[in-house]
Amino acid sequence: MPDAYVIQVAGHTAGIVARDQAGQAYHFFAATHAFHPLEGVAFEAPHQAERAVRGLSAQNNFLRGSSAARRTTKRPSNAI
Repeated sequence: MPDAYVIQVAGHTAGIVARDQAGQAYHFFAATHAFHPLEGVAFEAPHQAERAVRGLSAQNNFLRGSSAARRTTKRPSNAI
């Protein structure tokens, strides 16, 4: 089993999980501020970290700031 995994959500890197030296846990390291609440959290397995990332992403509406969300935003008709 690898010692580190990249975790992505909606095509963006959320962070990585890396196995500790004792091999007892995987620790999360955030790639962006949006996932900083999970920084340093220990997980027994990488899939648990991925589940936590996806939960945080949904809770914070991570896609709100994506280019896809900006494309669907309409400008007010009175905009100059």
